[in-house]
Amino acid sequence: MINKEEFKALMASCLVPELLNQYMQISGDDYLAAIHTLYNSELYSLLANKNTKLWHLSPLQLAVLLKEEENNGQVEIPDGAAL
Repeated sequence: MINKEEFKALMASCLVPELLNQYMQISGDDYLAAIHTLYNSELYSLLANKNTKLWHLSPLQLAVLLKEEENNGQVEIPDGAAL
């Protein structure tokens, strides 16, 4: 089992770049705006916690959740994620 620091490194190197790319396509934001939105979101806080299991969602699904959070002010967690 990986520890918390290994999980964060894996997420930052593998999941976050593709999530940002997908989010920029959906939102039309540039890279800096997308980073700001992601790192200040509730979704990112949840995603950084491996126990939520949000990491199993595709980057596109996560980007849609991020855009929905931006629009609605809250994260709507899909079925199958454990909070």
